[in-house]
Amino acid sequence: MTTFRDYFRPVVNQAGYVLLYPGIPEQEDLLQSYPPDPYSQSATQQYPLGTKLINGIDGWWYCKNGGTELAIAVPTQSAAAHHAEADDNIAIGTLTAIGGTTLHLTSTDNLDAGIGATKDAFKDGYIHLHSTAGAGQIFKIKSNTAFDASETVVPFEIESPLTIATTTSSLAGIIQHPCKNVIVSTAVAAGIFTGITMRVVTLNYYFWAKMAGPACVAANAAIAKGTKVVIGTTAALVDPAADATTEIVIGYPLTPYTTTDDVHFMVFLNGNW
Repeated sequence: MTTFRDYFRPVVNQAGYVLLYPGIPEQEDLLQSYPPDPYSQSATQQYPLGTKLINGIDGWWYCKNGGTELAIAVPTQSAAAHHAEADDNIAIGTLTAIGGTTLHLTSTDNLDAGIGATKDAFKDGYIHLHSTAGAGQIFKIKSNTAFDASETVVPFEIESPLTIATTTSSLAGIIQHPCKNVIVSTAVAAGIFTGITMRVVTLNYYFWAKMAGPACVAANAAIAKGTKVVIGTTAALVDPAADATTEIVIGYPLTPYTTTDDVHFMVFLNGNW
């Protein structure tokens, strides 16, 4: 078995790259994949979702593409909420005591088939408790069973034990990991910014998305130097920031973009991580 020491030594600070892993419950979950290549993609997962890759001023997030191919140099965002995630009023099916690591979610109105028809669809995502007993807690999801609209109680295993007990009056919400099933940014941002693609990415493949440092990106309207660059106005493209919007600022121009230019220009991403 590969030990953490064996894995740690060759990855950090070799070839100028540093990998910052999210919390990993088991050493066996550390996968050997060195050296990291931010231009690579793979059908199988090589790193935990959300792993950060840093090389000087450049930074990337490790993501999984959603159900469509991604073009090169396009902004991406986290997956749009499914019905079960959006309503945030999923009832806790059974009482869970302090120290428990299984939450049973219920309510056929909110736990529809969606992506839940696949086992562990919400693995690495989050459950948050926001009403009555246990409110304010948030836990990373370790696993969940497959479910559909006929289910009444669905077990979700969490990585950390409850610190406040829940009751059947508690309400919860669930979300996918922000880096899981990412999509091209939409005209109205429906998720967080998850980076710029460095290559064409095959559907359902894993890849590195550029989050910090210089990036080449496709634009829609003229953008002068000193103007904030945003997503959330034009699908799959960036725009200049307006005076009052709900858009997401991703960085600033390194080169100006005019409508007489080709589609792409250079942006310094501000690393929203």
